[in-house]
Amino acid sequence: MKAVVKTREAPGAELVELDVPRPGADEVLVELMAGSICGTDVHIYAWDPGARVYIKHIPQILGHEFAGRIVEVGKDVERFRVGAHVSAETHIYCGTCIQCLNDQRHICETGRIFGLTCNGCFAEYFTIPERVLWKNDPRLPPEIASIQEPLGNAVYCALGDYDEDLDGKSVFIVGDGPIALMAVGVAKAEGARLTIILCRHEKRMEIAEAMGADLVLGDGPDLDETLCDITGGKGFDVVLEMAGSPQAVNLALKWVRIGGRMSAFGIHGEPFVIENYGEYVRSGKKILPISGRRIWQTWQEVAKLLGPEGLDVSPVITHTLPLAEFEKGFDLMTQRPKVSGKVILVP
Repeated sequence: MKAVVKTREAPGAELVELDVPRPGADEVLVELMAGSICGTDVHIYAWDPGARVYIKHIPQILGHEFAGRIVEVGKDVERFRVGAHVSAETHIYCGTCIQCLNDQRHICETGRIFGLTCNGCFAEYFTIPERVLWKNDPRLPPEIASIQEPLGNAVYCALGDYDEDLDGKSVFIVGDGPIALMAVGVAKAEGARLTIILCRHEKRMEIAEAMGADLVLGDGPDLDETLCDITGGKGFDVVLEMAGSPQAVNLALKWVRIGGRMSAFGIHGEPFVIENYGEYVRSGKKILPISGRRIWQTWQEVAKLLGPEGLDVSPVITHTLPLAEFEKGFDLMTQRPKVSGKVILVP
């Protein structure tokens, strides 16, 4: 089979011929139908410092967002059969740590991360444990099914830990990556009365509008004045920080209203400082760190959103390429200014 493999500790990857793997007792063998390139995959491909947090063993097959079809099952697999259409949760949880035992499997202490700390899905065939499989409606287009995992990020970010009701609320999204763009659609589908997104790239602005944003803003010296006019100086009910910079974090926290919630999804390596801690405490503003998706509550919400006449996430998908042209896909993801949303790879 063909697979996209990180073969050395340097930028790039290679299309390699490998033997088709055999599933372990608790695993299934999946035939790839569609795989989606994630921003984390881009870090690994570029071999920047962010990649080295995860990748411990080379060579390694890349990719973790997929839709596929089961072609073989291990002897202990009980819930899935050959022919089932599936995607999967990326966090391969252990099931025994204190987090797993307290329904926090998404932050499992000792688990693996599919495609990051073990082989992934950018291959014609790959294996994955049954416990993290999600059964897809076979009518769901593979390209859409392949982005359920990142759509789950957007859902968790927008709704918070307890599937907060967004009906009638104002939502401000800082950042214009594909997951932020999906969050626009999620917020609108969940009833937000006002959804505003801050973008840096013209292509991403176009996608945000197609996803239903009420207002798309560009960064600039008048941004605070504009946000003050929009909210009467009070701020937003919910702010999603999805850019991953100290400036974005400070902006997001500033523009959460008193008693509102900020979801912290973007990642950076700088210190996080709250200038006046007493004032912050009195404000009642909540900061919720977002890691992955709640298993399986978030997936259930994603399935509802993608149901008949539900959320259309197709505007976020801008390119579909053969697996063999993965280099072109990664180039599209890294161009500046941004020219893509989600890039899909198909066998």
